[in-house]
Amino acid sequence: MAMPSDKQRLRLVTHMCPSLPVELYELLMSYLEDEAGCEATLQYESRAPGPLPGRPDPFTTDAIDLAFMTPTAFVNLVDGGNSDAELLPVTPVFCHAKNPREEKGYYADIIIHKDRSKHVKEFADLRGCRWAYSHEESLSGSLVVLKKLREMGENAAFFGDTVRSGSHLRSLQLVLGKKAEAAAVDANCLAYYRSYLQDWGRDIKVLESIGPLPPYPIVVNKRLSDALKARLVEALLNFSETKFWGGRGEVYGLRKFVPNSAGTYEGVREYKRDVEQPGIGLRYY
Repeated sequence: MAMPSDKQRLRLVTHMCPSLPVELYELLMSYLEDEAGCEATLQYESRAPGPLPGRPDPFTTDAIDLAFMTPTAFVNLVDGGNSDAELLPVTPVFCHAKNPREEKGYYADIIIHKDRSKHVKEFADLRGCRWAYSHEESLSGSLVVLKKLREMGENAAFFGDTVRSGSHLRSLQLVLGKKAEAAAVDANCLAYYRSYLQDWGRDIKVLESIGPLPPYPIVVNKRLSDALKARLVEALLNFSETKFWGGRGEVYGLRKFVPNSAGTYEGVREYKRDVEQPGIGLRYY
C-alpha cells in the first residue's frame, strides 16, 4: 500500500489554452513540483479567460490554489471585490522582436493573409474587412484594437463584419483559411503555432505589433501559506537559471520570470476606460 505523501498539494488551473499550448503549463506544473516541493495537479479550462461567469468563484470556494489567466480577467476579479485571490508577484517574459531587453509585458500582432499584402499596407487599409477576434474583453484581441480605432476617430463599425473566434489560435486559423481577412492575436500564440504551419506560416503577415501590454498575471488563493507563496515566487524567478527546465521553456518562447505588481494592471483599466467612450462600443463585437 502506498504511503500518504507529506508534500503540500497545489491545484493549478490554466485559462490560457488553447491560445497558448497546454504543454507549457504542464511544464510549469512539473517544475513547481520539483522546485517548490509540492504535489501538483492541473485543470484545463478553456471556456473563459478567468473564473467562469455564473459559477461559484473557485477562490472563494477554495477549489483552486493558483490560476494562470488573462490581464483583463484578473482586473475583473479584483474590481469585482474578490477578497480570496491575490497576485503572485511574478510574471513570465516571452521572446518578441520588439522586446530585445526582455522586459515584462506581451504584444498583440495584427495579422493578415499574405495575399492581402498588395492592397493592405497599414491598419487604415483594413476598412470594411472581415475581422476576427478571440472574445469581447481580450486585451490583445479586442481592447487594443478598439483603442486604436478610437484614436483614429473610428469605432468598431470600421470593420465590414466581425466574427468571434473564441481563441487567438482560432483567429489565426480563420485568417490562414481566408475565412477572415485580419485579426489581432496574442503574439506568443502566433510565435508558437507558426512553427507548426506550412512553410513556417509564411502565408501570415504581421502588419504591426502593439505593446507592450500589461503582462500575464499569476493569481493565487490567499489561503496558501506565506511560506509556500514565497517558494513559488523563488522557484519561478529561478526558472531560467535551471538549465534543464529553462531550456525546455524556450520551446514555447518563454525566456524567464520577473517580478510583477498589482499596479501594473492599471494599464488594463485605462484600456477599458478608453473603449467605453462614446463612439466605441463592445456591442459591435
